[in-house]
Amino acid sequence: MDAPRPSGARRALLIGLPVAALAAAAFLFVARDERPAPDARPPSAESSAAPRPQRREEAPVVPPAAPPAAATVSAAAQESEPAPDTDPEGSIIDRMRAALTSNPEEVLRLDDEASRDLGDSPRAAERGMLRVRALVRLDRIGQARSLAEDLIERYPDDPSAKSAAAYMGIHPRPRGPSR
Repeated sequence: MDAPRPSGARRALLIGLPVAALAAAAFLFVARDERPAPDARPPSAESSAAPRPQRREEAPVVPPAAPPAAATVSAAAQESEPAPDTDPEGSIIDRMRAALTSNPEEVLRLDDEASRDLGDSPRAAERGMLRVRALVRLDRIGQARSLAEDLIERYPDDPSAKSAAAYMGIHPRPRGPSR
C-alpha cells in the first residue's frame, strides 16, 4: 500500500516555502555586502599605504587623549609613595590560609606575629581557627583542642570560633543557669 500523496496546493507550499526562505536569505546577504561602508572613500582618494581594514562590528580605534599635566604629577607622586594597607590583618589571614596546607609552621609564625602586633583584634577568632587547623596538621592535637575550647569561651558567637570548635568536636557549654 502506498502512502497518501499531498494535494497540489499542499505540495506547492511544502516545496515553495523553503525555496522562498533561501531566496530571501540570499537576497539579504547580497544586499548587505553591496552597501558601502560608512567611512569608505572613493578608490582615487585612498593612499598607497592602506590602513588595516576594519570590520563593521568593530568600533573605530580612537587614541587616548593626553592627560593634563596636573594629573601626571599626582600620578607620579602616588607611584613613589606606597599605598597604605587598609586591612593589615586581612593580608596576614590571606597568607595564613595560603600556607595552611603546605607550611603549617608558617601559619603559627604568622599568628604569633599578628598576636604580638594586633593583640585581640576583631579577627582574632579567625586567626585562632587557622591556628587550630595548623596545629592539627602538625599532629599537636592536644594544643589544638585546648585552643579551640579557649576560642569558643572567649568568642561564643563568632563563626570562626564555632568552626574551630566543630572541627575539634567540641560542643560549647550552654550559657545561662543550668537545670
